[in-house]
Amino acid sequence: MTERLRRIGRFGVRRWLPAGFVLLIGILTALGGSAGIGWPTSAQPSAAELHALLAAPGRDRILVAFDPDVGTYAEVRPAVRAAFAQLVRAGATLSVVSFTPEGRALAVAELDRLRRGGVEEARLLDLGFHAGAEAGLVAATSRLVPAGASGALAEAVRDAGGGIAAFDAVLVVGGGDIGPRSWVEQVGTRLPETTIAAIVPTSLLPQAVPYRSSGQLDALVAGVREASAYVAAVRDDPAASAAREAERVDDAAPSALPIIAGALLLLVGLADAIAGRWRRDAA
Repeated sequence: MTERLRRIGRFGVRRWLPAGFVLLIGILTALGGSAGIGWPTSAQPSAAELHALLAAPGRDRILVAFDPDVGTYAEVRPAVRAAFAQLVRAGATLSVVSFTPEGRALAVAELDRLRRGGVEEARLLDLGFHAGAEAGLVAATSRLVPAGASGALAEAVRDAGGGIAAFDAVLVVGGGDIGPRSWVEQVGTRLPETTIAAIVPTSLLPQAVPYRSSGQLDALVAGVREASAYVAAVRDDPAASAAREAERVDDAAPSALPIIAGALLLLVGLADAIAGRWRRDAA
């Protein structure tokens, strides 16, 4: 009997190994969310700076420069959505503009998500896609609102000059083509009083951090660690309410699905291995 079980074990280990790997990943994922193995979400001053900047009085009209890359947006998406949630809760309006085709495609999806989440149309302004990359960005310093844009928010921006200076702050969601560097060099030099904050993926750290260190960026959240800390800051904000669920803030909660799938695969592999060995022994 002992020898038979030994043979079954040797035969079945090849079937169990993939399932065991899935189960292990699931357990580590769960521990990362509940036991502190994941990214630390405290002691990140950059996250606190962005949170404080967006919460400051007078941030009623926010321009969101939305130009992330498709390949890296997932890294900062939770932080971007947390920023939207914080601003919506504070009663700010969001005007979204893009200077890259990739950014425009992602902006359309995020605007649709905000509308479906219950954000009033009067608090959203779609400024569309402005061609020309950095040349388009320079032109936007004086003229940003499309001729066909209508509504109280569009008119308020036009009455305030119609360009980037009409906004209380700019939140740059950066990518490879247009990001903090472009905004600091093309806008910051022309409109030095503009408040510019940025959320960027890890790949943009080398170009973004010097601008933050020099004060040319007023706040910067870069990479997974800082994004996670900022999401936690918004989640734990005393101003948060039951509206958080409707706003769909990504808390990156661990899922039990990998654990369940791994356990089921282990059971199926074990049963199949035992049944197959008994059939051969019987034959």
